[in-house]
Amino acid sequence: MKIAMRQLDAFMAVMTVGTVTAAASVLNTSQPAVTRSLRQLEDATGLTLFARVRGRLEPTAEARDLIETVRDSYAGLDRIAQVAENLRRRRTGHLRIGCLPAFAQGFMARAIADLLGRHPGISLTVTPLLSSDVIKATRNRAVDIGIAAYELDVSSLETQAFTACNEVAVMPAGHPLAAQASVSPQDLSRYRLVMLAAVDPYRQRLDRLLTAHDVVPHGLVETPTSSALCAMVAQGIGIGVVNPLTALDFLSDGLVLRQFAPALPFVTTLLRRPAETAPPLVAAFQAVLEQRRDQDLARVSGLLNRAADADDPRHPPPRR
Repeated sequence: MKIAMRQLDAFMAVMTVGTVTAAASVLNTSQPAVTRSLRQLEDATGLTLFARVRGRLEPTAEARDLIETVRDSYAGLDRIAQVAENLRRRRTGHLRIGCLPAFAQGFMARAIADLLGRHPGISLTVTPLLSSDVIKATRNRAVDIGIAAYELDVSSLETQAFTACNEVAVMPAGHPLAAQASVSPQDLSRYRLVMLAAVDPYRQRLDRLLTAHDVVPHGLVETPTSSALCAMVAQGIGIGVVNPLTALDFLSDGLVLRQFAPALPFVTTLLRRPAETAPPLVAAFQAVLEQRRDQDLARVSGLLNRAADADDPRHPPPRR
């Protein structure tokens, strides 16, 4: 007997949710229909997949072995459907973007708004990824354009430096350090720090700098993303050092940016497939990304310069 998809659907549902009743609800069918499909699958395979125990179906060892292959098959079908959907979207103007979590919120939202202002009919998918996954996804054609951390030179892909901006010190409005134009490592020793996870290379770089200056923070809170770091700082949990593009997203929450010295460059790389194989929208979006980056960094520079002028006795703040 040939195995039918409805039999596998019933088997997958019962193995996933645990009961025939729940499986029937998931499949939008009746309990007898699910039970019938399971029996047909047992007949087709010659296996005993469930033991009937006090009115319940208990999976056998054979069922637990079989479900792994069934799941792999479903994953393959899902992959086919996804590829087909991507091909269909590409015909109608679809762009797939992979980027660091640091860029996936405010910065990317601003860049996409800029792009849609010029190409209102397109659709986009944005996926936050670790740098290694951005490289892999771009190479495997899962995304059309990516932004990864660090300076990279990846074979088979076009790479271009995207940012080399200095990280900034961030603090809540009214914090004592907000009265300074520049923050040093020694300044950090007096306060609780909010830092990226210990495995992050930029966190490790900051750790080395603090150690070199014999700085021990007065408490520490760790978080995996720069967005979470900024959100915690804005709530008064501590102060931090972070890339300025993410920090911009939290100005409305009262976050204050100050120059951090010595300089800690935040280096990222833009990746894309060779121009002859990339979708036409990629070049347009790359130009938008670069323009948005320049505008945002100019805004950061203006904020830091105003803080420097306010701290300089030769440039007293204007009288109100």
